[in-house]
Amino acid sequence: MIWEVFRQEASGEPHEHCGNVHAPDRVMAKQFSVIQHGRRKPTQSLWVAPQGKVSGVYGDEDAGPVDGEVTWEVFRQDRAGGYHTHCGDVTAGSVDAAKATADEQYGADDPHSLWIVQSSYIGEITADEVAFGGTTNKAYRFAQTYNVDPAAEEVAASESEQVAAEQRGGKN
Repeated sequence: MIWEVFRQEASGEPHEHCGNVHAPDRVMAKQFSVIQHGRRKPTQSLWVAPQGKVSGVYGDEDAGPVDGEVTWEVFRQDRAGGYHTHCGDVTAGSVDAAKATADEQYGADDPHSLWIVQSSYIGEITADEVAFGGTTNKAYRFAQTYNVDPAAEEVAASESEQVAAEQRGGKN
C-alpha cells in the first residue's frame, strides 16, 4: 500500500507533500516516513495518509465513506510541478461537496491542483514522539586548525644546527 507523506518543518508552518512510502499499515508507514522523510531536514511533524484516500492524487479516487459532516484537510499546488502544501480544512458530507467547498475557499485554478483527505485518515508523528534527524552536522568536512608551533621550533633548531655545521666546515 502506498502512503502519501507531508512534512512540517517548524511549528506553525503548513505541512508540505514530500513524497510517499510503501507500507502494509499505518504504523509501518509512520516508521518508514520518519526514516525516509524526517531524517535529513528539520522536521516538527509528519502526516501520512493512504494514497487511495487522498482524492486528486492520481485521478478521482474514492476518498472513503462519509458518515455525516466530516473534516477534510486541503492541500494546494501553487505552481505546476510544485509540492502540495496544506492550506486549511473544510467540512463536508461527501467527496464532491468537499472538493467544491475546497475549490471555493482555496481558489484552485486547476481542479487537479487540490488534494483533499479526511482528517480521520491522517496519521501524525510529532517531534514529541520521535527524534527527527534534523540537519546533518557536516563540520567534520571543514579543515581543522593544527598546532604548528612545536614543529616550527624543531625546524628552527634543525636549521640552526645546519648553519653551525656549515660554519665549522664539516669539522666536528
